[in-house]
Amino acid sequence: MNRVSNLTVGFVCAVGLALAGTAVAATPPSVAPAAVVKRGTDGHPDWGGIWQRVGGIGLDPTLKPGQIDRPDLTAQYQAMYDASLLSLQAGKPIADPTASCEPPNGVRIMNMVYPMEIFQRPGLVAVFAEWDHQIRRIYTDGRKPDADTERSYMGYSVGHWEGDQLVATTTLFKGVAVLNQAGLTLSDEMSMQERWQQTGPDTLTNTITLTDAKALRKPYSYTKTFKRAAPGFEMMEYTCVENNRNPILPDGTTGTILQQAK
Repeated sequence: MNRVSNLTVGFVCAVGLALAGTAVAATPPSVAPAAVVKRGTDGHPDWGGIWQRVGGIGLDPTLKPGQIDRPDLTAQYQAMYDASLLSLQAGKPIADPTASCEPPNGVRIMNMVYPMEIFQRPGLVAVFAEWDHQIRRIYTDGRKPDADTERSYMGYSVGHWEGDQLVATTTLFKGVAVLNQAGLTLSDEMSMQERWQQTGPDTLTNTITLTDAKALRKPYSYTKTFKRAAPGFEMMEYTCVENNRNPILPDGTTGTILQQAK
């Protein structure tokens, strides 16, 4: 396999971003013919296997080079984003939590910088991300979070099937919700709604809508697309501490350690 080594690449990607706007929203994806959809024992689509992202690594994968995600933020959170972008322009990016090997949150993990593998059984769809070895569990057995449910980096995901579409809601995120390498941040009230569907024999889409009463003036939506990996493709080990190239510096900004030429 010809794969790029798993390194922390946040800062290296971030420094090339310009302060452009977002792209026009994409047309909703079409549903795959039922004949090409593999099904599990419960009759629902079975998407088990390894999938790779199509498009860029921003929240919205349709953004062109030089563009960044620009949701409609409240004044407080827009000021925070603007400050981060100005610091980035000045060559001092505000510290990204993933630079110190904290897990990306459940929204950001869906950027799938690296591949994901899906495992399913009745009542559960599990998404194994190669990035930081994080796992999302989407419960489809009717359970709901309650007052005793703990917050987590991935959040708590519950879903249900509407025909061949998986509809999921994720809440109870833990920590600061930094969503991209440019410092876009939402609050702990953030909620992620997803609508997964198969659009071809080897194509899967996930339309994501973010809502947040504190940080967003209106919902922010985008669609991720994934292609099934080729036969023989394997997930690789990701060890952030071992390969971390973006340490947080004493002044609180994110640094970069580039590999020296031999």
